[in-house]
Amino acid sequence: MDTLWRYAGPMWLAALVLALGDWLAVGYRHRRLEYLLKPATLVAILAGAGLLLRGPHDPWQATFFLAGLACSLAGDVFLMLPGERFFRPGLGAFLLAHLCYVAGLNRTPPLWPTWAMLGAPAVLGIVLYRRIAAGLRRQGKGALLVPVAVYSLVLSLMLFSAWSTLLRPEWSALRKGLVVAGGSLFYASDAMLAWDRFVSPIPGGRVPIMVTYHLAQAALAASIALTG
Repeated sequence: MDTLWRYAGPMWLAALVLALGDWLAVGYRHRRLEYLLKPATLVAILAGAGLLLRGPHDPWQATFFLAGLACSLAGDVFLMLPGERFFRPGLGAFLLAHLCYVAGLNRTPPLWPTWAMLGAPAVLGIVLYRRIAAGLRRQGKGALLVPVAVYSLVLSLMLFSAWSTLLRPEWSALRKGLVVAGGSLFYASDAMLAWDRFVSPIPGGRVPIMVTYHLAQAALAASIALTG
């Protein structure tokens, strides 16, 4: 944790302040402020992750995670733009982000016992997709069925990759905890976003979606500095 603070402490604080501002903007439906603070938060997290390269870090993981954060930033911008035509580019950007996280977490293949964990993300993904697919059909958005299915598959693979680190003996408990928390929160955020958009509104509006999203990105970014 000392490494995280020494190299990127001020930037983490900036990201926290920006995120808090964004959550308030979302809660009070201040769209103009949200348009500023949402990408600014990701910029601060990305900058903080970049500063961690000045200290001990995992070069393989860092390369792909920084790319994932950059793709997420692009996705944030696309999904904020008005009009349905920007949804697909946003979905594509986040698809690339999750593929980057998958690659960053799998420099070596998961250990064989880890594959037993694949069942839970697979079942969860199928159950969620069936409800989301029904919502897409109800809204007359059948053209999104395949893209959303592909995205759901990659999202589940990202969650599995995060959980699989629990059985990596070379990883420290803190590093595993950050990755598992980040992957799980990212999955929860995307699931809530899809549910809110295509199935039914979730309690609390979009605030829990943004809170889990920013915490997920921050946890994944922080794990770059932990090499053990």
